[in-house]
Amino acid sequence: MRFLAPGFLHLAWLLVIPVALYLYRREAKRQMVSTLLFFRVLAREHQEAAWLRQLKRWLSLLMTLLMGGLAIMAFGKPIWGGGEEVGALVIVMDRSASMGALDEAGTSRLEEGKLRVREMLSQVPESVAVSLVAFDVRAEVVVARSRNRRECLRLIDGLAVRPMEGLAEAGQKLAGRLASLEGGSGIWWVSDEGVDQGAFGASSEGRSVRMVDVGLEKGLNVGITAFQVRALPMERQRLEGFLQVTAAEGNAGPATVRLEVLIDGRLAQMRELEVAAGEQRTLTLPLEGGAGQLLEARLVAEGDCLSWDDVVLAYLPMTGALKVAWYAEDADPFTELAFQALVDAGRIEMWRGRLEVFPPEDQPDVYVFENWLPSQWPTDRPVIALRPPRSLGPLKVRSLAGRGIPHPAIWVPQPQHPVVFRAATERVALTQMAEIELTQGLEGLWLAGNEAVLAAGEVDGQRLVVGAFHPARSEQLALLPTFPLVLGNALLWGAADSQAQRGLNGGRTGELKKLNGPLEWAFWDGEQVRRESQAVDGWVVMDRLGAWRDGAGMTGVSGLTSAKETRLAVPSNVAAERKDGFERVGAVAEGSAGHRLPVVAWLLVLLLLLLVGESYLFHRRAVY
Repeated sequence: MRFLAPGFLHLAWLLVIPVALYLYRREAKRQMVSTLLFFRVLAREHQEAAWLRQLKRWLSLLMTLLMGGLAIMAFGKPIWGGGEEVGALVIVMDRSASMGALDEAGTSRLEEGKLRVREMLSQVPESVAVSLVAFDVRAEVVVARSRNRRECLRLIDGLAVRPMEGLAEAGQKLAGRLASLEGGSGIWWVSDEGVDQGAFGASSEGRSVRMVDVGLEKGLNVGITAFQVRALPMERQRLEGFLQVTAAEGNAGPATVRLEVLIDGRLAQMRELEVAAGEQRTLTLPLEGGAGQLLEARLVAEGDCLSWDDVVLAYLPMTGALKVAWYAEDADPFTELAFQALVDAGRIEMWRGRLEVFPPEDQPDVYVFENWLPSQWPTDRPVIALRPPRSLGPLKVRSLAGRGIPHPAIWVPQPQHPVVFRAATERVALTQMAEIELTQGLEGLWLAGNEAVLAAGEVDGQRLVVGAFHPARSEQLALLPTFPLVLGNALLWGAADSQAQRGLNGGRTGELKKLNGPLEWAFWDGEQVRRESQAVDGWVVMDRLGAWRDGAGMTGVSGLTSAKETRLAVPSNVAAERKDGFERVGAVAEGSAGHRLPVVAWLLVLLLLLLVGESYLFHRRAVY
């Protein structure tokens, strides 16, 4: 037997009082009375041997001592064996989005974890210092070190699920550091995601680590794991939405889901699709609406256990023209025709730069260099280099002599790349004018044999598109819409940061952004879409799932879009069943948590029986 509150045991000195009272006996006094008749009658009715009277007195003393001892033991909270033998305790609680998944009883994973921790803490002596760490994208010390058990439980109950991806590494590192401050510290990992024994640092060898696994045994979940609103390059004031829908691996079978797209609360589109367990589906949706209207995409699936990944919100952006500066020497007429088509469609605002005046006074969104390069490479804007004559900066090329090398066909290794998206290449024949060196960050998008004739990538934070072909000398290329489409895609992809400033500003929950208040939110709280204003001035954590607009007019999206959270953690009793050295706690806290109340209850019952017995001896048998 162990005592969770041994500090109360010092009250045992109070048992000296009944012993002292028993030893102290007042001497009988002689009193003259008129007759002894009454006392003789009482003596005959209560006549008993002296040894029996002495035994009853000893029994009375023993019962008094037992009652006092049982009361003190009850205050000490005894339990049978078990308990947490640690010098200090670090509790790490996962509060990421997946911890909001509901079981059949409607209990979230976080609430289940709180219940188990409360039961387990009832086994831990109150002299053990407790630290509390909560993590999602980042880890936070909620309680540094406290022996105030009531305060710890209050703070644990106050934890709430946040619509963010959970990074277990952040919680592991912080818990390892706190546990290393005192030898013999124990760690409780409360999550639906398991960890390795050595994840808490090199000093974790031999440390007491308990995995409180709250993963769902079964449940269905389908969520939106990618979302983007983007402009169509060849159509005026037209947008499209890109979505990725993912189903959890633990789903019992294919899930039928309905995708509803609402603009300012009115249903604009609705699609129904079937997603197998663990499958990902991609969708592109044409969008029509005015700038600033609220777009809401919502997944509806019967029995879905996690609501945080079912909704994304965004304000439809401005689709103003991009500012393009075109510098060319011996410009290709078909490049000019492609630019003119984009200008007429309202997609770009273009000016022809003078070669002797570079850089220009007015900064464009993107530079286009054709058969010409400046003396110094610009690093502050994206660049599209067509037929570059030499190498410069991150651009590494070698010009080919003569009229180039014709290629009757090309192939596309990455047809989903934004630069070549929807660009048909079946009849495209190109004349190569230079060899492109694919340095780190660049990847080939059009390949002629083993040579890249179109490449794109991000080098040192700058987006770069390189075209090593001559449109006018390329057979049939001028007769196809492929070249204008690729050029428009390249402009939009290269100037994505500029578009972000116009409202195509995507992001994930948990990110830090520097914004000017007030911040207007339209956000999903897990049950409904709400609107709220938040006063900010400077850096702010995107801790809500929705669309925002700041005081400077900038708009953006804060989305969960995490396949890791949508897939939900596989319960720990599946697969690598307990081969990682953890002690795990089941659905109800194991060990002696259930014995504490029975022990105290038995002590109180025994105390009550002793009180009744003592009263019987005093009042019925006249033992005093």
